Amino acid sequence: METIRYTPDCETLRPHAADVLERLHSEDGFAAGWAMHAKPVADYWFDFHLHGLPKAGDDLHETIKPDFGAIKHLNVKRGMLLIQTRSPKGKSDGWTGAPREVLLVEDVAAVTKNMVAEGNFTWAVWPHYTDPCPDTIYGAYKAGARGAKIHNAPVIQDAAPAEVWLTKPWQDTFRAMAECGMPVIWHVTQRLPPSAYTDGGRNSYWEKGWENGVDYGNEELLQVFLRCLERNPKLNFVGAHQLHIGWERLDDLFTGYPNLYVDLTIGCQLHEWDTFYPADKAFLRKIFIKWADRLLYGTDDFWGCGSDERHQLEHIRFIRHLDLPEDALNKIAHGNAERLLKMGDYKA
Repeated sequence: METIRYTPDCETLRPHAADVLERLHSEDGFAAGWAMHAKPVADYWFDFHLHGLPKAGDDLHETIKPDFGAIKHLNVKRGMLLIQTRSPKGKSDGWTGAPREVLLVEDVAAVTKNMVAEGNFTWAVWPHYTDPCPDTIYGAYKAGARGAKIHNAPVIQDAAPAEVWLTKPWQDTFRAMAECGMPVIWHVTQRLPPSAYTDGGRNSYWEKGWENGVDYGNEELLQVFLRCLERNPKLNFVGAHQLHIGWERLDDLFTGYPNLYVDLTIGCQLHEWDTFYPADKAFLRKIFIKWADRLLYGTDDFWGCGSDERHQLEHIRFIRHLDLPEDALNKIAHGNAERLLKMGDYKA
Protein backbone atom coordinates (compact mmCIF):
# COMPACT_ATOMS: atom_id res chain seq x y z
CA MET A 1 0.00 0.00 0.00
CA GLU A 2 1.29 3.45 -0.93
CA THR A 3 2.73 5.55 1.87
CA ILE A 4 1.00 8.93 2.20
CA ARG A 5 3.32 11.89 2.55
CA TYR A 6 2.42 15.53 3.22
CA THR A 7 3.86 18.13 0.84
CA PRO A 8 3.85 21.56 2.50
CA ASP A 9 2.20 24.38 0.60
CA CYS A 10 3.12 28.08 0.47
CA GLU A 11 3.00 29.48 4.01
CA THR A 12 2.67 32.99 2.62
CA LEU A 13 -0.63 32.19 0.91
CA ARG A 14 -1.91 29.56 3.31
CA PRO A 15 -0.30 30.18 6.70
CA HIS A 16 -0.49 27.80 9.63
CA ALA A 17 -0.28 28.61 13.31
CA ALA A 18 3.22 29.26 14.61
CA ASP A 19 3.01 26.24 16.91
CA VAL A 20 2.38 23.94 13.90
CA LEU A 21 5.72 25.05 12.48
CA GLU A 22 7.41 24.84 15.88
CA ARG A 23 6.43 21.18 16.19
CA LEU A 24 8.44 20.42 13.07
CA HIS A 25 11.62 21.02 15.08
CA SER A 26 10.78 20.66 18.76
CA GLU A 27 12.15 17.42 20.24
CA ASP A 28 13.61 16.59 16.84
CA GLY A 29 10.14 16.74 15.31
CA PHE A 30 8.51 14.28 17.73
CA ALA A 31 5.04 15.91 17.38
CA ALA A 32 5.45 17.09 13.78
CA GLY A 33 2.16 16.84 11.94
CA TRP A 34 -0.06 16.85 15.02
CA ALA A 35 -2.98 19.35 14.53
CA MET A 36 -1.29 20.12 11.21
CA HIS A 37 -4.38 21.93 9.88
CA ALA A 38 -4.37 24.63 12.58
CA LYS A 39 -4.51 28.20 11.26
CA PRO A 40 -3.29 31.35 13.01
CA VAL A 41 -5.54 32.42 15.88
CA ALA A 42 -5.67 35.96 17.29
CA ASP A 43 -4.40 36.29 20.84
CA TYR A 44 -7.66 38.12 21.58
CA TRP A 45 -9.86 40.85 20.10
CA PHE A 46 -9.99 44.55 21.03
CA ASP A 47 -13.28 46.14 19.91
CA PHE A 48 -12.26 49.67 18.96
CA HIS A 49 -15.80 50.83 18.16
CA LEU A 50 -18.34 50.20 20.93
CA HIS A 51 -21.05 52.59 22.08
CA GLY A 52 -21.48 53.26 25.78
CA LEU A 53 -24.87 54.45 26.99
CA PRO A 54 -24.37 55.50 30.63
CA LYS A 55 -26.73 57.47 32.84
CA ALA A 56 -25.59 59.72 35.66
CA GLY A 57 -24.84 57.61 38.71
CA ASP A 58 -24.10 54.44 36.74
CA ASP A 59 -21.05 52.30 37.30
CA LEU A 60 -20.19 51.45 33.70
CA HIS A 61 -17.90 48.67 34.87
CA GLU A 62 -20.98 46.89 36.20
CA THR A 63 -23.36 48.04 33.44
CA ILE A 64 -21.36 46.43 30.65
CA LYS A 65 -20.77 43.11 32.41
CA PRO A 66 -23.76 41.36 30.76
CA ASP A 67 -22.68 42.55 27.29
CA PHE A 68 -19.08 41.60 27.90
CA GLY A 69 -20.11 38.26 29.34
CA ALA A 70 -22.22 37.48 26.28
CA ILE A 71 -19.25 37.67 23.91
CA LYS A 72 -16.30 36.83 26.17
CA HIS A 73 -16.28 33.26 24.84
CA LEU A 74 -15.38 34.73 21.43
CA ASN A 75 -12.09 35.90 22.95
CA VAL A 76 -13.13 39.57 22.89
CA LYS A 77 -11.28 40.88 25.92
CA ARG A 78 -10.78 44.62 25.49
CA GLY A 79 -12.59 47.58 24.01
CA MET A 80 -13.22 51.31 23.77
CA LEU A 81 -16.67 52.73 24.48
CA LEU A 82 -17.72 55.88 22.64
CA ILE A 83 -19.66 58.12 25.02
CA GLN A 84 -21.51 61.29 24.05
CA THR A 85 -20.06 64.03 26.24
CA ARG A 86 -20.67 67.76 26.52
CA SER A 87 -19.15 70.93 27.87
CA PRO A 88 -21.29 73.05 30.25
CA LYS A 89 -22.58 74.92 27.18
CA GLY A 90 -23.21 71.81 25.07
CA LYS A 91 -26.42 70.01 24.08
CA SER A 92 -27.82 67.87 26.88
CA ASP A 93 -30.09 65.72 24.68
CA GLY A 94 -28.69 62.73 22.79
CA TRP A 95 -28.16 63.26 19.08
CA THR A 96 -27.41 59.75 17.70
CA GLY A 97 -28.17 56.28 18.93
CA ALA A 98 -30.44 55.67 21.88
CA PRO A 99 -31.87 59.00 23.14
CA ARG A 100 -30.73 59.89 26.65
CA GLU A 101 -29.11 62.71 28.57
CA VAL A 102 -25.61 63.66 27.43
CA LEU A 103 -23.33 63.82 30.45
CA LEU A 104 -20.71 66.37 31.41
CA VAL A 105 -17.10 65.21 31.48
CA GLU A 106 -17.05 65.05 35.27
CA ASP A 107 -20.14 62.83 35.25
CA VAL A 108 -18.60 60.50 32.66
CA ALA A 109 -15.44 60.42 34.77
CA ALA A 110 -17.47 59.13 37.72
CA VAL A 111 -19.37 56.61 35.58
CA THR A 112 -16.19 55.18 34.01
CA LYS A 113 -13.87 55.34 37.04
CA ASN A 114 -13.99 51.63 37.92
CA MET A 115 -13.91 50.52 34.28
CA VAL A 116 -10.80 52.61 33.62
CA ALA A 117 -9.14 51.34 36.80
CA GLU A 118 -9.75 47.73 35.74
CA GLY A 119 -7.50 48.44 32.76
CA ASN A 120 -8.89 46.47 29.81
CA PHE A 121 -11.50 48.97 28.66
CA THR A 122 -11.28 52.66 27.96
CA TRP A 123 -13.62 55.31 26.60
CA ALA A 124 -13.69 58.00 23.94
CA VAL A 125 -15.06 61.49 24.53
CA TRP A 126 -17.72 62.36 21.94
CA PRO A 127 -18.70 66.05 21.57
CA HIS A 128 -21.42 67.42 19.28
CA TYR A 129 -20.34 69.45 16.24
CA THR A 130 -21.75 72.58 17.93
CA ASP A 131 -19.61 72.04 21.03
CA PRO A 132 -15.88 72.30 20.22
CA CYS A 133 -13.99 72.67 23.48
CA PRO A 134 -10.35 71.82 24.17
CA ASP A 135 -11.10 71.77 27.91
CA THR A 136 -13.53 68.91 27.32
CA ILE A 137 -10.71 66.95 25.70
CA TYR A 138 -8.21 67.70 28.46
CA GLY A 139 -10.77 66.84 31.14
CA ALA A 140 -11.68 63.58 29.44
CA TYR A 141 -8.04 62.57 29.12
CA LYS A 142 -7.48 63.31 32.81
CA ALA A 143 -10.50 61.10 33.54
CA GLY A 144 -9.01 58.17 31.64
CA ALA A 145 -10.38 58.63 28.11
CA ARG A 146 -7.84 57.54 25.51
CA GLY A 147 -9.70 58.44 22.33
CA ALA A 148 -12.19 60.89 20.86
CA LYS A 149 -15.17 60.50 18.57
CA ILE A 150 -17.01 62.87 16.22
CA HIS A 151 -19.93 62.20 13.90
CA ASN A 152 -21.23 63.94 10.79
CA ALA A 153 -24.80 62.63 11.19
CA PRO A 154 -26.06 65.78 12.95
CA VAL A 155 -24.05 67.94 10.54
CA ILE A 156 -25.87 66.32 7.61
CA GLN A 157 -29.28 66.32 9.29
CA ASP A 158 -29.03 69.97 10.36
CA ALA A 159 -27.65 70.99 6.94
CA ALA A 160 -24.75 72.57 8.84
CA PRO A 161 -21.70 73.62 6.82
CA ALA A 162 -19.44 70.72 5.85
CA GLU A 163 -16.50 72.97 6.71
CA VAL A 164 -17.50 73.34 10.36
CA TRP A 165 -14.54 71.16 11.33
CA LEU A 166 -12.11 73.60 9.69
CA THR A 167 -13.09 76.48 11.99
CA LYS A 168 -10.60 77.68 14.59
CA PRO A 169 -12.53 76.28 17.60
CA TRP A 170 -12.48 72.81 16.09
CA GLN A 171 -8.88 73.02 14.95
CA ASP A 172 -7.97 74.04 18.51
CA THR A 173 -9.91 71.00 19.74
CA PHE A 174 -8.05 68.72 17.34
CA ARG A 175 -4.78 70.15 18.61
CA ALA A 176 -5.85 69.27 22.16
CA MET A 177 -6.48 65.70 21.02
CA ALA A 178 -3.01 65.60 19.48
CA GLU A 179 -1.42 66.97 22.66
CA CYS A 180 -3.12 64.23 24.67
CA GLY A 181 -2.21 61.55 22.11
CA MET A 182 -5.89 60.70 21.66
CA PRO A 183 -6.80 59.35 18.20
CA VAL A 184 -10.13 60.57 16.86
CA ILE A 185 -12.58 58.10 15.35
CA TRP A 186 -14.74 59.99 12.87
CA HIS A 187 -17.96 58.92 11.17
CA VAL A 188 -17.33 61.06 8.10
CA THR A 189 -19.70 59.92 5.35
CA GLN A 190 -22.92 57.95 4.96
CA ARG A 191 -23.60 55.86 1.85
CA LEU A 192 -26.84 56.52 -0.03
CA PRO A 193 -27.73 53.05 -1.45
CA PRO A 194 -28.98 50.48 1.07
CA SER A 195 -26.86 47.55 2.22
CA ALA A 196 -29.07 44.52 2.77
CA TYR A 197 -26.06 42.36 3.68
CA THR A 198 -25.18 44.65 6.61
CA ASP A 199 -28.75 45.67 7.52
CA GLY A 200 -28.17 49.24 6.31
CA GLY A 201 -31.04 51.44 5.14
CA ARG A 202 -31.27 53.73 2.13
CA ASN A 203 -30.29 57.41 2.43
CA SER A 204 -29.70 57.23 6.20
CA TYR A 205 -29.20 60.75 7.65
CA TRP A 206 -29.41 62.25 4.17
CA GLU A 207 -33.21 62.20 3.91
CA LYS A 208 -33.55 64.49 6.92
CA GLY A 209 -30.64 66.60 5.66
CA TRP A 210 -32.30 67.07 2.27
CA GLU A 211 -35.50 68.17 4.01
CA ASN A 212 -33.42 70.82 5.79
CA GLY A 213 -31.68 71.95 2.60
CA VAL A 214 -28.27 70.25 2.77
CA ASP A 215 -26.51 71.08 -0.50
CA TYR A 216 -23.35 68.94 -0.40
CA GLY A 217 -22.58 65.24 -0.58
CA ASN A 218 -20.18 62.60 0.68
CA GLU A 219 -17.25 63.76 -1.44
CA GLU A 220 -17.37 67.23 0.13
CA LEU A 221 -17.44 65.68 3.62
CA LEU A 222 -14.51 63.43 2.74
CA GLN A 223 -12.44 66.35 1.43
CA VAL A 224 -12.98 68.29 4.68
CA PHE A 225 -11.83 65.21 6.58
CA LEU A 226 -8.68 64.96 4.47
CA ARG A 227 -7.91 68.63 5.00
CA CYS A 228 -8.10 68.03 8.75
CA LEU A 229 -5.57 65.19 8.36
CA GLU A 230 -3.26 67.55 6.47
CA ARG A 231 -3.61 70.32 9.05
CA ASN A 232 -3.05 67.97 11.99
CA PRO A 233 -0.25 65.58 10.99
CA LYS A 234 0.47 64.64 14.63
CA LEU A 235 -3.10 63.47 15.22
CA ASN A 236 -4.20 59.99 14.18
CA PHE A 237 -7.61 59.89 12.47
CA VAL A 238 -9.68 56.70 12.25
CA GLY A 239 -12.32 56.65 9.53
CA ALA A 240 -15.34 54.76 10.83
CA HIS A 241 -16.87 52.09 8.57
CA GLN A 242 -13.95 52.33 6.12
CA LEU A 243 -15.18 55.87 5.27
CA HIS A 244 -17.85 54.13 3.16
CA ILE A 245 -15.39 53.98 0.26
CA GLY A 246 -13.79 51.07 -1.56
CA TRP A 247 -10.43 49.51 -0.82
CA GLU A 248 -8.74 50.70 -4.02
CA ARG A 249 -9.31 54.32 -3.04
CA LEU A 250 -8.34 53.55 0.55
CA ASP A 251 -5.12 52.04 -0.75
CA ASP A 252 -4.30 55.40 -2.35
CA LEU A 253 -5.33 57.38 0.75
CA PHE A 254 -3.27 55.22 3.09
CA THR A 255 -0.26 55.93 0.87
CA GLY A 256 -0.87 59.67 0.93
CA TYR A 257 -1.87 60.11 4.58
CA PRO A 258 0.34 58.40 7.18
CA ASN A 259 -2.03 59.46 9.99
CA LEU A 260 -5.05 57.73 8.43
CA TYR A 261 -6.55 54.53 9.85
CA VAL A 262 -9.95 52.87 9.42
CA ASP A 263 -12.02 50.59 11.59
CA LEU A 264 -13.53 47.42 10.14
CA THR A 265 -17.08 47.95 11.39
CA ILE A 266 -20.18 47.17 9.34
CA GLY A 267 -18.57 46.85 5.89
CA CYS A 268 -16.41 43.92 7.01
CA GLN A 269 -18.90 41.23 8.00
CA LEU A 270 -19.22 37.69 6.71
CA HIS A 271 -22.44 35.84 7.48
CA GLU A 272 -22.00 32.54 9.29
CA TRP A 273 -23.49 30.61 6.37
CA ASP A 274 -21.38 32.49 3.83
CA THR A 275 -17.87 32.43 2.39
CA PHE A 276 -15.76 34.66 0.15
CA TYR A 277 -15.63 34.36 -3.60
CA PRO A 278 -12.01 33.40 -4.39
CA ALA A 279 -11.27 36.65 -6.28
CA ASP A 280 -12.72 38.78 -3.48
CA LYS A 281 -10.69 36.94 -0.86
CA ALA A 282 -7.46 37.22 -2.85
CA PHE A 283 -7.91 40.98 -3.30
CA LEU A 284 -8.95 41.67 0.30
CA ARG A 285 -6.14 39.54 1.66
CA LYS A 286 -3.53 41.57 -0.23
CA ILE A 287 -5.02 44.81 1.10
CA PHE A 288 -5.22 43.57 4.69
CA ILE A 289 -1.63 42.31 4.68
CA LYS A 290 -0.28 45.46 3.04
CA TRP A 291 -2.11 47.78 5.45
CA ALA A 292 -2.23 45.61 8.56
CA ASP A 293 -0.82 48.54 10.59
CA ARG A 294 -3.80 50.79 9.69
CA LEU A 295 -6.80 48.52 10.30
CA LEU A 296 -8.70 48.22 13.58
CA TYR A 297 -11.16 45.55 14.59
CA GLY A 298 -14.54 46.85 15.78
CA THR A 299 -18.27 46.16 15.60
CA ASP A 300 -20.24 49.39 16.28
CA ASP A 301 -22.20 47.50 18.96
CA PHE A 302 -24.15 49.27 21.71
CA TRP A 303 -23.30 48.14 25.25
CA GLY A 304 -25.62 48.78 28.12
CA CYS A 305 -28.71 47.60 26.23
CA GLY A 306 -27.79 44.05 25.19
CA SER A 307 -24.78 42.95 23.12
CA ASP A 308 -25.30 41.33 19.74
CA GLU A 309 -23.27 38.12 19.69
CA ARG A 310 -24.04 37.61 15.99
CA HIS A 311 -22.53 40.98 15.18
CA GLN A 312 -19.25 40.04 16.85
CA LEU A 313 -19.23 36.64 15.18
CA GLU A 314 -19.72 38.01 11.69
CA HIS A 315 -17.01 40.66 12.06
CA ILE A 316 -14.55 38.13 13.49
CA ARG A 317 -15.51 35.63 10.78
CA PHE A 318 -14.67 38.16 8.05
CA ILE A 319 -11.12 38.60 9.34
CA ARG A 320 -10.54 34.95 10.21
CA HIS A 321 -11.63 33.79 6.75
CA LEU A 322 -8.98 35.95 5.09
CA ASP A 323 -6.37 33.50 6.45
CA LEU A 324 -3.96 36.26 7.41
CA PRO A 325 -0.43 35.65 8.71
CA GLU A 326 -0.28 35.64 12.49
CA ASP A 327 1.49 38.99 12.84
CA ALA A 328 -1.02 40.81 10.61
CA LEU A 329 -3.93 39.11 12.36
CA ASN A 330 -2.81 40.20 15.83
CA LYS A 331 -2.14 43.77 14.74
CA ILE A 332 -5.69 44.07 13.43
CA ALA A 333 -7.28 42.11 16.29
CA HIS A 334 -5.77 44.12 19.14
CA GLY A 335 -2.24 45.44 18.58
CA ASN A 336 -3.06 48.55 16.57
CA ALA A 337 -5.75 49.65 19.03
CA GLU A 338 -3.41 49.25 21.98
CA ARG A 339 -0.66 51.15 20.15
CA LEU A 340 -2.89 54.07 19.12
CA LEU A 341 -4.55 54.33 22.52
CA LYS A 342 -1.25 53.86 24.37
CA MET A 343 -2.78 51.16 26.54
CA GLY A 344 -0.69 48.68 28.45
CA ASP A 345 -0.74 44.92 28.19
CA TYR A 346 -3.93 42.96 28.60
CA LYS A 347 -4.70 42.18 32.23
CA ALA A 348 -5.92 38.62 32.58
